[in-house]
Amino acid sequence: MPRLGAKVCLLRCTLLSSLLLLLVCSIHETEQNSYCQQIITEKHLAELEELADTQMQHPGRVSFKFINKMQLNDSVCYVKAAFPLLGKILERTEFKENSSNAKKMQMVRSMYSRIDENVDPCIREEDDEERKLSQMCFEEFTTSPYEMLVLVKQFFQDINQLLQNQETFEKDCSQVYSRTCLGPKKAGSSPEQRRKEPAVKEGRWEPLIYITVASVVAVLLAMGGLLFYKYKSRVVERSLEDGDCDPEEPERRALQGARGCPELETQDL
Repeated sequence: MPRLGAKVCLLRCTLLSSLLLLLVCSIHETEQNSYCQQIITEKHLAELEELADTQMQHPGRVSFKFINKMQLNDSVCYVKAAFPLLGKILERTEFKENSSNAKKMQMVRSMYSRIDENVDPCIREEDDEERKLSQMCFEEFTTSPYEMLVLVKQFFQDINQLLQNQETFEKDCSQVYSRTCLGPKKAGSSPEQRRKEPAVKEGRWEPLIYITVASVVAVLLAMGGLLFYKYKSRVVERSLEDGDCDPEEPERRALQGARGCPELETQDL
């Protein structure tokens, strides 16, 4: 009996420990979700939109590496692959010191850092294999500053939507990357520019067509000149052989219809 009581006590302690562990894990997960869901607010997104609007008339162009969301076609993997690139964009985007835009950008950088600074990051970092494959999805974009900041805002909206849905970002995206990405690309354009690319590519063929046509015409002219020269030579040779014509005037007689020499004409009469 004493041994049985000890076993029962041990079983109870084990069950109690397991329940406590599950409770602690559940509380931690709830706190983690709550923390991540509160990082990106509507105020942050509104200020990002205002920041983009201030650059609407900016004439310059900016180049940066990012991920083509439409090509990847997986929201979780898109965020995991593009999240490190977003940090680089925010680092290099500068405004006049102490200006309202500079303060807004600092707020955006702080928001970005909070996503990744917790003990358990809101977006799980890629492992070595994922990171290597995700780099094959990088594209080089060239857009206006306004379009770049709109892209930043949309990306934060995508992150926020996933966090509100309690996405853990634990998905292994290796297969998605290897299936859809063939290697680094130089897309170099905004969506508006990409719609114009087919027309531009077609326009590039026009000079080549003109050059080809001109080359063919030049070859035909050269061949025609050569044939005409041979024809004239034969006319002169025949005139000399048939009538002992004056070799000094073959061209004049060829133009007159190659009538022959005067002596031949007298004989025919």
